[in-house]
Formats: sequence, C-alpha cells, structure tokens
Amino acid sequence: MSKEEVKLSVVDEEEVDTVLGSEIEFEGDIESSKSLMIKGKVSGTIRCGAELYITEQADVHSNIHAATVVIRGKVYGDIAADSLIAVLDWGHVEGSLAAPDIYLSPNCFFKGTTVITS
Repeated sequence: MSKEEVKLSVVDEEEVDTVLGSEIEFEGDIESSKSLMIKGKVSGTIRCGAELYITEQADVHSNIHAATVVIRGKVYGDIAADSLIAVLDWGHVEGSLAAPDIYLSPNCFFKGTTVITS
C-alpha cells in the first residue's frame, strides 16, 4: 500500500477481518494475524500481522506493532510498522513512530519522534 493509496483510501469495515466497534471499551492485549479496525477505546498492547486502521472515533492508549498502521483517530503510545505508518487528516498521535515509510498529513497532530527503519 503506497502513501498515495492510503491518502485517497477510505476503508470500508466490510473489507476488514475484525472490527472493534465504537461502543467497545477494551483494556488488555490484542493480537491479530489479520486486518483490524479500531473504532472504540482501547488501552494495552496491540500486535497486528496485517493492516491496522484507527478510525476517527477511536481513542487508543497503546504501544502498537503492525504490518501497516493507518491513523485517523487518537493514539497515545509508540507505534512500529513493518512497511508504513500513515497519520491522516485530523489524526492525533503522541509517541514515537518507527517504520520504513512514514506519512504525516499536513492536517494531523503529531508530537513525538520518527525513526525510518530499513
């Protein structure tokens, strides 16, 4: 998934393997080998072997590792990705980002550090 594809994409939850709805409040560790969308409140550790989508409604207080991370909501914690981290318009991230490719929208909020990995 390229940065351009991420910027232009609006992911339909029907295309995602697991969706944690906006009414969900979860505390603990989440591990998934398939794509995951978070719409609610989550705190703990998140490990995802595929795409992780944080929607506009989400409030996430977690350290995250995933193949790809696309953020439109709020994330407080460190994020690592195998390919891409994209913080899109109105996304809010406070923490460190580490990935081979990092995209920060001009309309996002980011407070932290970035590390480009190989």
